[in-house]
Amino acid sequence: MRINAYVLAGDPAWIGESIASYYGLVDRIFVSFDRESLSWRGHPLSVEESLTRISAADPDGKTTLLPGRHSETSRPPMETETEQRQAALDAASDGADWVLQIDTDEIVRAPGTLLHHLRRAEQRAAEALAFPLRDVYARTRSGRFLEHCGRFWTTQAAYPGPVAVRAGATLSAARQPTTTSTYRVDVSPRNTDPAHPFDAPVHAVISPHEAILHMSWVRTEAQMAEQSVVSGYAGNRDWRRDLTRWRRRSRHPWRTAALAPFASDPFGRFRVISLPGLADVEP
Repeated sequence: MRINAYVLAGDPAWIGESIASYYGLVDRIFVSFDRESLSWRGHPLSVEESLTRISAADPDGKTTLLPGRHSETSRPPMETETEQRQAALDAASDGADWVLQIDTDEIVRAPGTLLHHLRRAEQRAAEALAFPLRDVYARTRSGRFLEHCGRFWTTQAAYPGPVAVRAGATLSAARQPTTTSTYRVDVSPRNTDPAHPFDAPVHAVISPHEAILHMSWVRTEAQMAEQSVVSGYAGNRDWRRDLTRWRRRSRHPWRTAALAPFASDPFGRFRVISLPGLADVEP
């Protein structure tokens, strides 16, 4: 089974750690970026720094650069993102059976487990692999982290999109493929993602420490401020409110965690965790 991957370069915060986490699983990594270093909405991106970090994480020369035009302010960001991802997926499909589509702020903690379930998906003739992510929200002053969780501090999975699809797949929206044939892994026999129906199918169960870490909001103050501008979906949320909450929760993690059982919003519950190997890593 031959596996390739694609990434979108422009957000350098965790890109090196992300690629290194699954580097041994793939034959080639196709790196898509806007040749003018612009976001989907036309804001400057840190493409050069991203490419520098990618190069440092590529000792065997597996990467292929795919510069293109991926900024179009007159179109919805989702359309431009999906188009960019599709072009990268098409390139990565050449000679491959499966293509990983792991975003650059996502870190694979158990590559052997991921490979095992990709093979299971292959055996079941599935077209996509949905593998659980754990949303890590912030780093605390003590070096621990705040993580989104269930009402009583249980592990809560997230699925922003399948982490792997068959080569030649067609994407409908961002990472989402048009296929409905998905092999789905969770951290419990019953669905733990509040964004999915309670009875969503679970084909296999892994332990929480084997899930992929999503480090999207684990950033410096300056990086968070940048995200509020350059994110393709920055206009869809109140960033001033969200940044105020992020600062407060980061400074008072135990108080934040204590409120989890009382939060009505399933995405407003947090627990304090330790992540060995990442406490001292600066994004």
